[in-house]
Amino acid sequence: MNTLESIHARSVPTADRVAVVWATAQPITRRAFVAALVTSAALATVGTGTLAQRWCIAAVGVVLAVAALVDVHEHRLPNRLLAAAFLSAAVGASATLDVRTVGLALAGCGLGAGLMLLVRMTRGVGMGDVKMAGVVGAGVGGSALVAAPVAIAVAASVAAGYGLLAGRRRLPLGPALWLGWAVATAAGAVGWLS
Repeated sequence: MNTLESIHARSVPTADRVAVVWATAQPITRRAFVAALVTSAALATVGTGTLAQRWCIAAVGVVLAVAALVDVHEHRLPNRLLAAAFLSAAVGASATLDVRTVGLALAGCGLGAGLMLLVRMTRGVGMGDVKMAGVVGAGVGGSALVAAPVAIAVAASVAAGYGLLAGRRRLPLGPALWLGWAVATAAGAVGWLS
């Protein structure tokens, strides 16, 4: 995306950007997006939290999937979507009424963003990827602090593997970060990360 397109993308409402991305998406991208939405909802049903926590888990996954869809098209992650996903993660952690869970979610946010910031300093990922990694960390960190680095490791491995297979050096990291969130959320739900 050139500078003019970047400025234009910032001035267009997020809902309009999502609509344009959906309208221009390839069929395989649409199927992957729908699968991500279904997976996000399914992950909310396997957790052991309250109904409010489960709704928040689903909301985090759905909003991160929408952000990843935009990233595939624009190579930009919308700040408003990342903020909405973070808010859902914070509400979900707060719904536990447990200070430890809220602290773990915040630590997960810092850990996820910190790990991606290190990558940004050496490999040049975008700040949107750093922000999304923080949201992923907040979304999974409440279940176990180790979930945040697991999510980032899964995302990095998937992105690196895809990049090698496709012969690409630059690619949108949003879908891999969503997958890292999904794997860490599932692993936390079944007790593998406890």
